[in-house]
Amino acid sequence: MANGCISTNHNHATTNGEGSILHHADSRLHGLPGFCPSSAGRRRVVLGCGGNVVNHIYRVGAVPRAGEKGYLRSASTTNGKQCLIGGVTLNHLSWAALGGVATGLLAFQGTDECGLLIRAGLIELGVWTDFVQVNSSYSTAQCLVFVQDDGEKSIMQGPSSIDLINAQAVNEYFDDVIQQHASMVTTEISQVPLSGVLALLNSARRAGVLTILDLDIPPSVAIQEAKLGSWEELLVCVRGADVLKASKSSVIELSQWLGNRNAKSSSFAELARFLAKECGSKLVCITTGAEGCVLATSELLVEVPAHQVTVVVDTMGAGDAFLGGLIFGIHKAGIPDTVMELRELGTTANAFGAACVCSVGSVPVVDESRDRLLSFLPFTALGKVPKGSSGVDGFVSSLANDVQALAHLLSKVYVTKEGADKVIGLINSSRGHLFTSGIGKSGSVAERFAASLSSVEVPSSYVNACHWTHGDLGKAQRGRDIVLFISHSGSTEECVTAARHLVAKGVTTVGLIGRKDSPLSRVCTLCIYYDSESLNEPFGCVPTSSVILQEAVCNGMVVELMHQREVSKSTFLSNHPGGNIGTRHISS
Repeated sequence: MANGCISTNHNHATTNGEGSILHHADSRLHGLPGFCPSSAGRRRVVLGCGGNVVNHIYRVGAVPRAGEKGYLRSASTTNGKQCLIGGVTLNHLSWAALGGVATGLLAFQGTDECGLLIRAGLIELGVWTDFVQVNSSYSTAQCLVFVQDDGEKSIMQGPSSIDLINAQAVNEYFDDVIQQHASMVTTEISQVPLSGVLALLNSARRAGVLTILDLDIPPSVAIQEAKLGSWEELLVCVRGADVLKASKSSVIELSQWLGNRNAKSSSFAELARFLAKECGSKLVCITTGAEGCVLATSELLVEVPAHQVTVVVDTMGAGDAFLGGLIFGIHKAGIPDTVMELRELGTTANAFGAACVCSVGSVPVVDESRDRLLSFLPFTALGKVPKGSSGVDGFVSSLANDVQALAHLLSKVYVTKEGADKVIGLINSSRGHLFTSGIGKSGSVAERFAASLSSVEVPSSYVNACHWTHGDLGKAQRGRDIVLFISHSGSTEECVTAARHLVAKGVTTVGLIGRKDSPLSRVCTLCIYYDSESLNEPFGCVPTSSVILQEAVCNGMVVELMHQREVSKSTFLSNHPGGNIGTRHISS
């Protein structure tokens, strides 16, 4: 993809004779980054519903006023040439995807060339198209964009099937998707009918996931010109979202409509605080253009200056990129609890907006935009590293991959907290011995885990999984002892076989496993899981980040057991009189 453009030359779709799509894109697209036709069944994604369009760009000397004639300098059309894809929701999903967040679009699109163009572009940008409803009766959204020599522009939005996404359509086509696959839901007040926006927010609430609403246009435009719905519906929407993001012009008018008579003379910090209180939002974000942004919760408020860039190439979509950065930050660390965290979130979102204005178009130019973001933010923020010498790249990229894996673990995406609590409770209530077991690298983690547990007075021993069926089954006593297996794949034959024999003997078994649906998970009494599908390990199989995750979970359990059992420092040191730790204790 060059300059944010996608070519339509190699894309096609196949229909079943009734206009319904059978294949979203040419099979040759399957090798593109982000294309994962079966990925929807494996993990949850940030789902966005709203603007997704093909922008037909026309260069003009000046945008004519009503009654005047203007002149085109050049035009780009989809007829064998290139056009820019965009749209409020498509834009912010693609920028969040650039940061490594799994995102997917909820939309109605046609089988026309513009629909193919958007879907091919989404695949290349790493945004899932699994949930796009495609039919020959739908019309794909298109915009005419007239750009003056000075960069100022006028946009004409054409009618499309986005107008059909009302409450009934959401409930029929997207509610089940949200319940099964959403980790977060984003939508907009720009093109989607307000009844549809409200249905999306309600569906997300039933699914128990965070909602983000982008107030992209002033309320009066939404009601009077776009005719998206009533003021009452708009009010329910802005009060129903967990996170409200708005532009300068939108927030002033919204505040007035909500009864703030001093909105025009108020600072954006005051308006953000007002909206957080009035709407009951967990987070309010106001983009203030070149000045930066204002973020507010019910208790916190920060004003974050914009990230400065040397040359501004194109401001189109900067606010959408900001929202993509906001999604990235929230996905990574949740809603901020401190001023420092809130400021970090604003700084991250501003960096995404700054990266957008440095290139043409409103979606990322994948490699160029990623490299630019890496120069704006610490490399660990994206889990990527700048290009350089191969030796250094391998070392640093491994560290970055480990950090990213731990960030996901911390956000509890890949660890079942309920399972961890049950396992810890089981260990606490046991009157017997805890055996840890595994083979290979997982066995090494299990051996270290047993040693650490013993040092905090949890009687533990390690048994190589191969040895259970050669006499060591006699070590584990029914009704008293626990055997905890560690297996990344969950299908290690030695572990599965040993677990079956132990279960048959009446011994409680526990699994720390990378895959939820695995032979070992079906045998063990209780399990803790982490996601093995998304890890970026060499050749897809060399144990690196997976070992880090196993160690982190084990460490978490050791520390939690220490807290619950109130293990003192003196108790720990009495169990560890040797080595440097013991020497320092004796000398002190």
